[in-house]
Amino acid sequence: MGQFKVHFLPQDITVTVEEGTNLLDAQIKADLHPDAPCGGRGTCGKCLVNVLSGTPSGVQKACCTEVHEDMEVELKSEAQNHSILLEGAKRNITLDSAIKSYHVTVEKCLIGDSRSDWKRLKEAVSKASGIPEENIPVSMHIISGLYDYLLSHNYETEVIMCENEIIDLADSKKPLYVMAYDIGTTTIVGYLLNAQTGREMAVSSMLNPQSQFGADVIQRCNHALAEGVDELSACVRSALNDLAVKAALQAGVSPEEIYMITVVGNTCMHHLFAGIMPGALVHSPYNPTISESMMLNAADYDIHINPHGKIMLLPNIAGFVGADTIGVLLATEFDTLTDLTLVIDIGTNGEMVMGNKDRMIACSTAAGPAFEGAKIQCGMRGAEGAIDHVHFEGNQLTYSTIGGGKPIGICGSGLMDIISELLQAGFISSGGRLEKPESLTSEIGKANAHRLIKIDGFLSFVLAFEDESGSGQKVYLSQKDIREVQLAKGAMAAGIALMADTLGIQIDQIQKVMIAGAFGNYMSPDSACAIGLIPAELRDRIEPIGNAAGEGSKIAALNDWEFHRCDQISNHTEFLELATHPDFQDCFVDQLEYPEY
Repeated sequence: MGQFKVHFLPQDITVTVEEGTNLLDAQIKADLHPDAPCGGRGTCGKCLVNVLSGTPSGVQKACCTEVHEDMEVELKSEAQNHSILLEGAKRNITLDSAIKSYHVTVEKCLIGDSRSDWKRLKEAVSKASGIPEENIPVSMHIISGLYDYLLSHNYETEVIMCENEIIDLADSKKPLYVMAYDIGTTTIVGYLLNAQTGREMAVSSMLNPQSQFGADVIQRCNHALAEGVDELSACVRSALNDLAVKAALQAGVSPEEIYMITVVGNTCMHHLFAGIMPGALVHSPYNPTISESMMLNAADYDIHINPHGKIMLLPNIAGFVGADTIGVLLATEFDTLTDLTLVIDIGTNGEMVMGNKDRMIACSTAAGPAFEGAKIQCGMRGAEGAIDHVHFEGNQLTYSTIGGGKPIGICGSGLMDIISELLQAGFISSGGRLEKPESLTSEIGKANAHRLIKIDGFLSFVLAFEDESGSGQKVYLSQKDIREVQLAKGAMAAGIALMADTLGIQIDQIQKVMIAGAFGNYMSPDSACAIGLIPAELRDRIEPIGNAAGEGSKIAALNDWEFHRCDQISNHTEFLELATHPDFQDCFVDQLEYPEY
């Protein structure tokens, strides 16, 4: 087989690939991070490209178009200025990071003194830190040059430690930095923190480049099982390195001054980051390969901070309730609450915890892809041009977009709003069917009946016609989209009902509902209740708490006791496996119905 060149525009990047390679894989090889929510199976239609020269020409699905000659390909413009949530629920903590610095004077070796240089250093460190000598492990990279170092520094040094381990020696006292990451399925956020003052120095964020291998965790797990885990692991580690460089540049520090990172993410993101094959997650009984927290060497995982820096991985709870949920529970001190509380993190996956300090139950549903736009015809992430809120003013349909420009698609909060509005105006039945124009009876319905048309064989509601959109194409909600939202909201509502049943409580006994994550931060609680995602009786108890998972990662970075507390929280949290629950199917079917209006 031959090799051919593919030239991508407007990036002006050329890559050479084997004959038969599809254009999606060619983009991945060119490090262009294409968007492929379906994982390249040809079902989502989000990887469209324009083949300028080569066969077949014109607009094609990249994943379905093979290279058999030199080609020139124009990539569709990417959505700009993605709205990535950076802030979360804050609480006061005692500053006590695992990374500390101690100034020590090491006794000089005299004739007749048989104590080694390492022994005398440990004694000095023990005296300064209060850590018993016997609890300080051997650090070979320190020992190998210790004699010359002590001699050249007149036996005085700053000793930098991670917990009980000596990881570096410094000429003088200097700021110590840590980086806290939240690896989401869709986005990654990194926070640069001063470990000695707790000050947040910089924040950097990006879309998770693993999305080129699929929008959801199952597709990424399957890719890892088929092709090996290294590609996905290297992809996310490179992203963390890029964010560290970006944050360090903002703060005017060097990445080598970062001595530790903390990482939260769902169980799949956790395993892929650590290079753990995710087979256990996708095969029954769907458990993690490892749940407990881990302390790792950054250099072993190609993380470009201080060469002797550390990685703190927070623990997981279950197969699809991961360290990100632990971060949320840590940030909210869920394990200390007396009020019966429900916390929901609606991301690409939907994780929920219900209970209080006496008992906590967690579950997970595959609800997020619809609200992230992956399975929605005109769906998109929260970026410039996305319709984010919709309502009727009188009989007039109005909407807002991120950035204020013309719409090019619909993000999760806008999707929830439009379905809520159409339900209440009679466009959608409680069974989820879009009514035909002649069946509409409300004034709003009659005034907007022209928006109901068939597109690709599906009855659809048009929010913006060609001349109103930013892409020159209709922005619409299809019957298929409504069904996707039904499945998502039905699964989440069933999870809430079954957790309450397991706790032996009624829904109206829940005193507080905390909504975490970007989608939860921007969604309308009224719309969430109107479509039945959250029980209507809880409407006045809903409180958005932002990126609480990231906040939990920061807390673990700044307080070592809080990091180790995470294992206690994980062990204390029961997991409710919805897929095998005897009542799930019946409950799910009941919750598929939309409320009647």
